[in-house]
Amino acid sequence: MIATLPFEEKTKTLFFYSVVFLLVSIFFIPEKNLHLKLFILFVCIAFPLIAFKGLCKWSALLESRIVIASSLFLGYSLLSLAWSEPERSRDILNPIKDIFYLVSFWVIFLFTFNGADRWLQRLVKWLIIVGSITAACYAAYHYLYLEYPLTRRFTIPGPLIDKVRTGFCLGAGALLCLGSLLYEPGNRERKSTILLLLLALTVFLVTLVLTHTRLAIAGTLFFGFAMVALSPIKNRTKLILIGLGLMLLIAACIFLAPLIDAYIEKGQSSRLDLWSGYLKEFHHYWFGHGHGTTIYIAEGGLAGWSAYHSVYLGALLSGGIVGLSLLLLMILTVLFTGWKLRANPYVVVATILFAFACTMGLVNLDSVISRPRGYWLIFWLPVIVLSLYELKSLPRKAFV
Repeated sequence: MIATLPFEEKTKTLFFYSVVFLLVSIFFIPEKNLHLKLFILFVCIAFPLIAFKGLCKWSALLESRIVIASSLFLGYSLLSLAWSEPERSRDILNPIKDIFYLVSFWVIFLFTFNGADRWLQRLVKWLIIVGSITAACYAAYHYLYLEYPLTRRFTIPGPLIDKVRTGFCLGAGALLCLGSLLYEPGNRERKSTILLLLLALTVFLVTLVLTHTRLAIAGTLFFGFAMVALSPIKNRTKLILIGLGLMLLIAACIFLAPLIDAYIEKGQSSRLDLWSGYLKEFHHYWFGHGHGTTIYIAEGGLAGWSAYHSVYLGALLSGGIVGLSLLLLMILTVLFTGWKLRANPYVVVATILFAFACTMGLVNLDSVISRPRGYWLIFWLPVIVLSLYELKSLPRKAFV
């Protein structure tokens, strides 16, 4: 290694605080473009420093199945730009930049968090603290100060962009609180920590319901119960927690019956019509239309729409059967690696959060390749964390 140990440790410390700020500020920076500029500035300084100073061993990345599977998907997405039909130059440049930012941040994260687990614990703590406080403040401002009706959907302005992505991140925050309670024995030993985590969990769940994001609410409940079932706590405690959760769920259903009726009446929000309309315009079955191509519905009442409302449909349209297969291969590789390393509690929580993010993409958004904002946080951060622990588990090589 070229760099001296003191320089490397100081660099890691500086990178750690920078990474924590960039991730937690997704919740509280009110201007999404400002957050993006700060993110770009950081990765454009940190990544070249790591590369040119020789602070990591690139060959170790080839030992990670997650890295290899992700590289195949991301590389093919870049390759598909060659046969895409962009409307504007940014349709080509944005995917290239987004993948560069992702890969750069991935390397920076592996370098920074390669040591003890305590830094990852601190990151989780700050995500919970900042996310819950921000959600509580905005909810109080909207519904108490501005006196919005509860039927108005809650959203946090800034990098979370809209109510759907806000709901996803609030659901992930609730799962993160639950994971901290169930999988971190040290947290259960201090009553003050338990109370604070329960308070944060309550804030996340209440504001999640206020977003009226149905899939996020259902997904949080389902994966919350799964997290309890897979936790290392005693079986009796699991049954008690699941029972209490079901009682609270039934009570909430009774209390929110009018809202649930409205959800049922709303149905699937014309998604089936959207998807069938896009599939009619899908002609390049094997290799897709290219990642820089925007496909529009040509006929019917939804003519002119270009939002796919599914990351899997987006992968099929842009990358064809090959692109969708590579995305599914990456997802299955991540889930398999999580199952293989399930003895590690951080891996279990990261795997459940990743499964939650994959589920959220079923009927929402257009692609997993995006700027570092709401869905990017809950999809790619668990992938990066799982690749970190996969590399740590390898006996032959270390990344740093």
